[in-house]
Amino acid sequence: MSLVNDYFLLYHGITFEQNLDVEEIEATIDEDTFTIFALIVSATRKNFDKYLPLTSFKTLCQQLNVKSPSSNNELNHLQHNIVQAILSNKSKQNISILHSSFEYLKSENIINNENYNKLISLFDYKELDLIEENNNLANNINKHDAKKSSFKVLKSKIEDLLSELKNDLSNSEILDELKGTQNYLDNQKFSIGITGVMNAGKSTMLNALMGREILGSAVVPETANLTIVKHNPTDNAKVFYWNQQEWDRILKSAEQLESMRDFVNETNRIFGDELKNYIRPVSRFDEVDINDLSSYTSAESSGKKCNLVKYVELGSKLDFLSDGIEIVDTPGLDDPVIQREEITKEYISACDMMLHLMNVSQSATLKDVEFIIDALLYQNISKLLVVITRADTVSKEQLEEVINYTKSSIERQLKAQNKDSKLDYILKTIKFIPISGKMALLHRTGREQEAIDAGYSIEDTGILEIEQYLNETLFGSNSQKGELVIQSSKNQLQKIIEKQNSFYNYELKLLSKSKDELEKELVDFNKRKAVNTRIFQAMSEDINYYKNDSKEYINSLETFLQSELIELQNVIKKRVVNDVRYSFEKTKKRPENSRIKVIIETAIKDGIIDVIRDYRYKFIKKSQTIGEQCEQKYHDLGFTIGHKNENFDARGFFQDDFKAGFLTSNNEVLITQIVAAVSKSKDSKINELDREIELLIKNQFSSIEEDIKVKAKKVSGLLIDSFFDTLNAPLKTFEQKLKNDEKALESQINSFEENDKNKAQLSIDIHKNIKKLETMSVTIKGLN
Repeated sequence: MSLVNDYFLLYHGITFEQNLDVEEIEATIDEDTFTIFALIVSATRKNFDKYLPLTSFKTLCQQLNVKSPSSNNELNHLQHNIVQAILSNKSKQNISILHSSFEYLKSENIINNENYNKLISLFDYKELDLIEENNNLANNINKHDAKKSSFKVLKSKIEDLLSELKNDLSNSEILDELKGTQNYLDNQKFSIGITGVMNAGKSTMLNALMGREILGSAVVPETANLTIVKHNPTDNAKVFYWNQQEWDRILKSAEQLESMRDFVNETNRIFGDELKNYIRPVSRFDEVDINDLSSYTSAESSGKKCNLVKYVELGSKLDFLSDGIEIVDTPGLDDPVIQREEITKEYISACDMMLHLMNVSQSATLKDVEFIIDALLYQNISKLLVVITRADTVSKEQLEEVINYTKSSIERQLKAQNKDSKLDYILKTIKFIPISGKMALLHRTGREQEAIDAGYSIEDTGILEIEQYLNETLFGSNSQKGELVIQSSKNQLQKIIEKQNSFYNYELKLLSKSKDELEKELVDFNKRKAVNTRIFQAMSEDINYYKNDSKEYINSLETFLQSELIELQNVIKKRVVNDVRYSFEKTKKRPENSRIKVIIETAIKDGIIDVIRDYRYKFIKKSQTIGEQCEQKYHDLGFTIGHKNENFDARGFFQDDFKAGFLTSNNEVLITQIVAAVSKSKDSKINELDREIELLIKNQFSSIEEDIKVKAKKVSGLLIDSFFDTLNAPLKTFEQKLKNDEKALESQINSFEENDKNKAQLSIDIHKNIKKLETMSVTIKGLN
């Protein structure tokens, strides 16, 4: 049914059976036809009984080659077909004939002034032309050659629509929802993770990107802590210290690792009794002067406060950050404090993309290669830019050699891990860009002449290519996160428009009724209200029951996790012991330490991924069962969950969950202990090695097990809340609609006399609003 026909039916308060068989208009369309159209569409449910018996009316129907209607319902269907014929044959001349005919009908008192104004408004040529444009746009939405816009362009268009809606609407509930959509857009963050070994040049490149030496300085070039840089109206800095539980883990690691032991001894020597003022049960943080930040973050600072700092939050008003960009600048990968690596992985796993920096003179260290592979295969990083720093110190040929060497190093390491099948995927995911951070920083901080004198224009530094890559990845037309944000915003806007349209349509329906009809409707409404209240209460109780059942199921999944992780410990032990036994049998020697390390790391990571995959499967299966049960109950009430004509699919709710953040534990202590045990093993005492490794794994695995349990429970809890908010949404929406309808009905009764005097104008105004919303809806669908 067309938009104009919907408006026409609402004007007249018409309802009819969709399956009634009525002949289509087959008459030749000419001036006389449009005059007949005008007369027939002017009939309403209040005066149709004066039309139908007239011989002249039946004669007019014969001229259209249609059967004369015998009831109001048949008349409505005929009017529907006439509206379709008008739309198909609209021209300025034909619409002018309609308007002249309506004028004549008014002058002859066949229609009153109110109906005349309605019909003129309904069949306004400009409005019909706009509707055709909307239909054309809607038909072109799914064309393959439609060019996709960038995130920023689409965001701007959505914000314009939000602003327009805010100005047009006064419903407080709708305004709150519009505000929620705006807040959703405003609060989106695009995180860039920066990684690399010590002296990779992270701070220099970041300072060049931001156009200010905000991280480190010429004297203190490196940060020793993870630093999160966010946009803020004023520059500010907060430093967060280790809490007692985290410090205890550091102390425990120091018992096994010499580098950690040196770190702890140095910290105790410098801080002594003052340590307890920083290390507290709940992490302490201090706000510090941004110009004094290096004394907290620099490994070179004599005060060594960086030893106590877990991470830093830095606020800056830099333009580079103004689009919601957050930068996670990590400590060096070769930092002796392994807990810093864990924090780095925690943040990196949540980043939208990663920049890994390698000093051209120290490129592709084992630590670099391991981190790249780990990020792409285990940390869910989908975009990785490898930046070769200090490119000004080598030739272009040497740069190409460095890149090729990095690729071959990745291939060798993948083969060592029996994952060489992943090589093509990794190489396709990585992009290499060389940069001279020092020269770029000179250009960005008012010292460009120095760089130019050294032979480097801003283009030569590589910084512009990096910026282009970042902008396209985060905000371009193919930005994965940008697409999700835009689609979610579009869906929210469409729901808001549908809700407001429903309200307008109900107002139109009420305007067409007499006061007696309105009062009767209110009585009927109140009768249904009691029934609906019981239905809502019963459905809410069902959903709460399912929600509690889900939470209990999550608790039971913790037992599943525990048993699976115990089995994983056994798998790790068997792989190490079997490899040692095989090596003794074939070579009469113990396996290389590097091989044992790879076996342990791979077994832990692949094992945890398998456990979480099974956990996710069970979680989704339970959610699917609950969703289907709720869907059936909703179906019985006439509601739907999600899209019409689609079966409920829980996987749609959890597509990207449980895929990141579970592989952040550092296994260095466990690896060191097992390697030490293997290095002392003997061919004749494999069983003793078996028992020793079992004990070592059991002692060290408790922290890994606890970490995974906590994360799984946290993620599951958040997903359950979100899942049931979605399941509960149709009920809340319908409940709110009933409240709005009741309010509108009571308002119409209370203001009946005044509204009745202005009924025509009120109807026209409401229809204009509906048309505007429909236009917006089509515009939103066309955003691409």
